[in-house]
Amino acid sequence: MKNYAIIFLISLFAMACDKRIDEISPLIKVDKDGELSSAAGIVESTVGNYSLLRENSTPSYDEPLLNLSEGRGNNITLRTFGPADKISDGFFFQNSNSPTLGFSSDFYRGSYQLIVSINTTLEGIDKLEKTNLASLPEADRNSILYAKGENHFLRALAYFNLIRLYGKPYYQNAAGNTGVALKKTSDVKEIPAPSTVKEVYDFITEELKTAAQLMKTPVVKTNSFASKEAAWALLSRVYLYMGGSMASPDATYNQAAVTYADSTLTQNGGKLALLQGNDYKNLFADDQDGSIGRAKFAANKEIIFAFDNMTGNTRIGIYYNYDPTYGMGALFIPSSDLKQLFTAQDIRSNFFKVNTGTGLTETTKLLVLLYQLLTRAPNIFLRTGELYLNRAEAYAKMKNYTMARADLRTIHTRAGLPESDINSIADQDLLAAILKERRMELAFEGHAGYDYFRNGLPMIRKAADNNGKELIIQPDDPKVVLTVPNF
Repeated sequence: MKNYAIIFLISLFAMACDKRIDEISPLIKVDKDGELSSAAGIVESTVGNYSLLRENSTPSYDEPLLNLSEGRGNNITLRTFGPADKISDGFFFQNSNSPTLGFSSDFYRGSYQLIVSINTTLEGIDKLEKTNLASLPEADRNSILYAKGENHFLRALAYFNLIRLYGKPYYQNAAGNTGVALKKTSDVKEIPAPSTVKEVYDFITEELKTAAQLMKTPVVKTNSFASKEAAWALLSRVYLYMGGSMASPDATYNQAAVTYADSTLTQNGGKLALLQGNDYKNLFADDQDGSIGRAKFAANKEIIFAFDNMTGNTRIGIYYNYDPTYGMGALFIPSSDLKQLFTAQDIRSNFFKVNTGTGLTETTKLLVLLYQLLTRAPNIFLRTGELYLNRAEAYAKMKNYTMARADLRTIHTRAGLPESDINSIADQDLLAAILKERRMELAFEGHAGYDYFRNGLPMIRKAADNNGKELIIQPDDPKVVLTVPNF
């Protein structure tokens, strides 16, 4: 990547009193009149924006996001218990603002690094569109329009991950509760006040609709880049989060979740499919020696969008896998509560492995060419398996039990389990069964706590997985929401 594709690093500070962005100061600046005045520069700067989804010398995005998303659920437990520290802060729901005692400050800073970098690129595109876009060759025009869509997608993804952690669940008075600041420019003097949860979600959905439309431009990219299908898939997830609790669902948003899942699964031109049999087994099987080839995933039809870690530099693998050579890793191990849900017949039981160095069971979902604590496993943000479960949950909330049962059956039987398991479930119990299947199917992929809280359910961690004391976090507990960090 050219030097000018390294967009810039920023210092981001937040005021404790009003939870606003206080200062954004670029250290390495891209020139909108230089690098961003050409199609090549815009494409390179967009690639640079993708790079901010992974840690860059410090744990700025993927590691904090995985820690906070999975650590605040009940799919994992700590390999070694002790006083709360940076790694276990989220697990203990301490919600520390300290950069040394938790990952919130790293994630918050990394998120706005990404957002401001995207804003800079979009401003460059806007300027080019107003000057000489029409005079460029068609291929350049297409590259620019597609890159614009990619940046809108990345900005929506960044805000969605922020609002999941720093905003209350949508059904809890979204129009009245404070969310996060919507910073839409690269201007260091622009200091937006926090928007409401509803305003943030509205912005996200509009961003994704814009992104999907722009990415219909005839540009061919692999699934390590955004696409119209990725935008639709994320819209399905976002609307599911807006779809209300189990007790009080919202039919309009749940129908939207269904619609966008349908669009992704049926209008992808044959690019996407639900993997079956050995292909599905190999999606998350142990590939520590690289023989399966999981690190190269461009031909994998289940993956809609993932970050390509072939070049290394991510530490997300050490969360789940212990490296006996270095005596480190496996900070989180699968909870006993989760493991007991899987039978030997379930293909997903192959996504667990006993580590000979510790004698403990680990997940293989990130066990790909593990070397010096770095994994080459793709960091999967969106895949088709989730969409069937999104659609099943939304259908069940709308009491369309026939369609909900069909989607649940698809995922359940894909895992090698009998169809009769699903056919025997009473309609009133179907939604709970879908959430159980979702927990099993998407374990360790960053959905854990959110699926409880957004549905108005408590997150219950059994005593065996919480150092001998049961932990219950209610969906309206203040601990569900992180406070904006103080710098």
